[in-house]
Amino acid sequence: MEYTKEYFDRYIERRGTRSIKWDGCNDKFGVDPSVEMIPMWIADMDFQAPREVIDAVVKKAEEGIYGYSTKPDSFYETIIRWVKARYGWDVKKEWIIFTPGVIPGFTIAIQNFTDPGDGIIVQTPVYYPFMDGIRNNGRRIIENVLKEENGYYTMDFEDLEAKAKDPKNKLMILSNPHNPVGRAWTPEELEKVGNICADNGVVLVSDEIHADLMMKGSSHQAMCALSEKIKQNTITNYAPSKTFNLAGLQTAYAIIPNDEMRKVFNEGLTANRIYNMNWFGPVALEAAYNSCGNYVEALNEYLDSNMDYMKDYLEKNLPQLHMRKPEATYMPWVDFRDTGMTPDEIEHFIAHKAHIGVDMGSWFGECGKGFLRFNVACPRSTLEKALDQLKAALDQI
Repeated sequence: MEYTKEYFDRYIERRGTRSIKWDGCNDKFGVDPSVEMIPMWIADMDFQAPREVIDAVVKKAEEGIYGYSTKPDSFYETIIRWVKARYGWDVKKEWIIFTPGVIPGFTIAIQNFTDPGDGIIVQTPVYYPFMDGIRNNGRRIIENVLKEENGYYTMDFEDLEAKAKDPKNKLMILSNPHNPVGRAWTPEELEKVGNICADNGVVLVSDEIHADLMMKGSSHQAMCALSEKIKQNTITNYAPSKTFNLAGLQTAYAIIPNDEMRKVFNEGLTANRIYNMNWFGPVALEAAYNSCGNYVEALNEYLDSNMDYMKDYLEKNLPQLHMRKPEATYMPWVDFRDTGMTPDEIEHFIAHKAHIGVDMGSWFGECGKGFLRFNVACPRSTLEKALDQLKAALDQI
């Protein structure tokens, strides 16, 4: 099927569909249920999945028996082709391990490559489930805070190396591309990270779930495609969920080239009795990866246009807000610090005055305070309404 702008322009009513993003929005932000908020928070899209995926899932559903499933060769072969075509990385079947999600993937790594009390390095401001997974498993969060200048973020390699040299810090979780700051890390940046971890015995877990979501002029670099040394020290987590809007099907995979690390990871899955695939998820993955590359290209073009629209709108109408266009992901990271509001006031304002549900900067770490993460994976009409609503609310201050 050919995917055009009109496919993504369609407004699809999601209220009343058991959507966390929509039906859970008012509760999440403590806003009266009578208020109609615009949800731009949790990272799922307001676009339908590709038609080929819908058809494949419907066909599977029509079988009418939803028992335990096998792990077919086609699942692995499809992933191998996708990773090679998209990221230039040759992967072997035995390296691929099914997981029910990227979050369970890095949680299994935390549980099996570290001990309670060990330090785990993250680059804040960062996707907050990283920190939840560390805290919930009795490990310590070690922040390698990113350096920010005019909305552009870079890594502090000197600080990272010092923390990697501490023998109490056993693992690092990398966001590649970075959520929420939108960096598509360069090969040079990633090589420095990978070598620092490998040289200091720090297991590297690379979350590459946003790898397909590249804005114009950017490309994704797979961590493990850099060198043999880095590959043998890295666990990479991927999923089709962000690219094709399949998060509810709970299908992801880890790629682990190192035999011993893969053995330990598999033992962790076994200890948690994670064996079977979701009945529909792998079917959706195969349909998406085999037939829907054109959907990805059309989606990225639409997202890129939404990013440009939002950036231009803020510059013209709300110059006190600052947004640098992301290189990757569909989530711009917007600086509200020049509004004169405190971080707490900013977070109260966006939900209770502007009535827009976004991810609060403080969720991503102390250095995220004063920022808000928006989700622009929505029809242009929704984005326009949200920005007009934001302007009207700020004009009242």
